[in-house]
Order: sequence, then structure tokens, then C-alpha cells
Amino acid sequence: MKYLSYRLSAAMWSRVLLLWIILALGAFVVGGAAVGMGQFIQGNVRTELSAQQISFTAADRLSDEERAIPGLIENAGQPLTTGNQAQIYANMIALHSRTAAEQAGYPDATYATLGGIQRELRAAITTATEANDAAALEQAQTELTNVTNLRNTLLTASNLRGNLFSAYGWDNVATGVQAAGAFIVVLGVAFLVLFVYELRRGHLPPTEA
Repeated sequence: MKYLSYRLSAAMWSRVLLLWIILALGAFVVGGAAVGMGQFIQGNVRTELSAQQISFTAADRLSDEERAIPGLIENAGQPLTTGNQAQIYANMIALHSRTAAEQAGYPDATYATLGGIQRELRAAITTATEANDAAALEQAQTELTNVTNLRNTLLTASNLRGNLFSAYGWDNVATGVQAAGAFIVVLGVAFLVLFVYELRRGHLPPTEA
């Protein structure tokens, strides 16, 4: 620490000043670009979410299962405009998908598992047709229609949830980029303060007579 009071040569002092000002300017440029990029990404995500005109169900219309979803009550009745809201809405869609599968008689069913059930029902329809069993044929056709409708519902829900989770991810990435950019700008301010400090203090050796 004792060496901090020593005076620098003119060349070394100039290099120190140049270093601080370059670091300060670089931090301002990089930090500002990061903040701008984060705002741009976040703005696009939230604009697209707003364009979908999705709104949460009013609080007085929520079921007990929906009320149990974290954050759903706090956003009840509000338009979906942010990534965090998109995650909450995606969780609500997942609940509705499970409920639809249970009501159709296929609890825990997925788009993939219902494909196997469809193949089995088509085979049952073929068997009933060959056997001229009208009752079995009607039952199999009805069940196939129900399974097909459920599978289409799950596919739509899965695609929508994927888009919502993507919006959630990018929105939070943008927030992180902005935070990192702001931190870099703060570093730039610190570098600038050091530059001013060195400039005002002056480490040039005294001029020899």
C-alpha cells in the first residue's frame, strides 16, 4: 500500500489515465447495448403477448383447483402481458388438460398415449364391421371420436403452453440482460471516477530545475 503515494513517470501516468478512460467508455458502450437489447427483446415479447388479447379468468369464477395455482389469484381478471403471467397461464392450461383427460375417462393421458388408443379403436371398428356387430361398431366409433377430440385438445394445449413458456423464458432472459447491462454501466461510472481521481491527483513527478 505504501507504493500508492509514489509519483509515476509521465509515460506510466498517461497509460493509467488511458486505461481508465478506455474501460469507462467500453463499459458504457457494452452496458448501454445490453440494456437496449434487453429492452428490445422484452418489448417484442410483451407486444406479442398483448396482441393475443388473453385475459385471466375473474377471481369469482375460479375453481378451487385454479385458485391453488401460484399467482393465479393475484392476476385474476388481468390481461396477459408479461412472461411471468405467461407461465401462470400455462400452468392453468395444464390443469385444464388434465381435467379434460379425466372427464373423458383417460386420466394422465397425453397426445402420444392417445395415439395408441386410437389405433386400438380403429382395429375394434374393423373387427365390428367384419362381424356385422352394429352395437359394437357404434360404440367403437363414438369412443374413437371422443379420443380424437381429446387428442386434438391436448395437442392445442401443448402447443400453446410451449409458446407461453417460450415467452416466459425470453422475457426473463431480457430482464437478466438488462440487469447485467445496468451493472456494467455502474462499473463504467466507477472507472470514470477513477479516471477523474487520477487526473485530479496528478502523479507526474515534479519538474526538475
